[in-house]
Formats: sequence, C-alpha cells, structure tokens
Amino acid sequence: MEHFGEFIDYDEGRDEPRQPFFAEALPCESCGAPCEERKPATWDPELLVGPCCELDLSQIPDLPNCESLNRQVARCRSIQEVSLAMHLHLAECPVCQSRRQETRIAA
Repeated sequence: MEHFGEFIDYDEGRDEPRQPFFAEALPCESCGAPCEERKPATWDPELLVGPCCELDLSQIPDLPNCESLNRQVARCRSIQEVSLAMHLHLAECPVCQSRRQETRIAA
C-alpha cells in the first residue's frame, strides 16, 4: 500500500483537481439510459428521449384495422379484455380472417 505521509486521503495536498470518473449526461425519459442529447418523442411531445428510443414513424407500415375491431377495443378496460375481444373478433369477421390468411401466405 502506498504511504501518504501526514495526509489521510491520497488526493489531499495535490494542486491539480482530479477528473470525475462518471460522465455527465441526462437520462432518456423512456428507458433511463444516459444521453448526451434528447429530443421530444414522436409519440409524446412532452417526453424527452435519446437516440436509444427514437422512433421513425415513416418506417412503421400503416396497417389497416377493421372498424368493428376498433370499436370493440375502444370499449375494453384491461389487456385481458383487449385480448379476448381480438380473439372473438377474428373468429367472427371474414375480412380479418382473409387478411390473416394473406399475411400467412406472404410469410
């Protein structure tokens, strides 16, 4: 171990200040990761996010939804109700069944 003489701390008595070992950054308000710069989120302008959570809406395809499915989902109050409504709707709606078949064929 190094001997510091009369000093208790090894920084004591040095002229030059030591640099901090941490980086100064602001947290991303979505995931909490440190970011040097933040921008308003595309999905919520009050939320400041970093490059880790930026979302380019032009890359997300605009998938059509069935209007009756939209009405059923809007009435749901929990995730379980949404899941049940979607399963029941798929069993009844010929339009959504044909779309599901098209996506299976394309994949």
